[in-house]
Amino acid sequence: MEHSMREPGGHESLVNQIGRGSEPAFDALYAGTAPAVARFAWSLTGTRDAAEELLQETFLTAWRKHGSIQLVNGSALPWLLVTCRNHARNHVRREIRQRELLERHDQSVAADPINGEAATQLRAALDSIRSLPEVDRLLCEWCLLQGYSYREAAQRLAISEASVGKRLHRSRQQIRRDSH
Repeated sequence: MEHSMREPGGHESLVNQIGRGSEPAFDALYAGTAPAVARFAWSLTGTRDAAEELLQETFLTAWRKHGSIQLVNGSALPWLLVTCRNHARNHVRREIRQRELLERHDQSVAADPINGEAATQLRAALDSIRSLPEVDRLLCEWCLLQGYSYREAAQRLAISEASVGKRLHRSRQQIRRDSH
């Protein structure tokens, strides 16, 4: 299946095939647009790891929401770039919320010096969670902090429950190492 990304309607054909569950069409769309999306993600984040996470999130969204991809002159790239930017904004919002939560907690602990060690450990655990790859961080937030079941988290990320369990196990180990 040879598709030219320059030929008009190249993405339209791919998006239609993706809508029918065609992984080769998705692979072709990825191959043709991922370099541009990766460069854009890098420009938004400035770090390779964060850019890779944005790239993964963008294409995961494209796979899940293929029906909402809006083509511009037959190209899916503008939609992918907007999706990437939206994921970057969401990431920044989450970091701000986490920072505010930590600051509020620090203020309440400052009034109670007995809890100083607990606050230090909590801060280390939250810092460790923040440093995890995006998918692992989301799983920690959803399953460990918000009470989602493994099944719910797996469905939201389109991965297996076993994968959720393995990722959370590795994340817990990393958090323990970072917190001590």
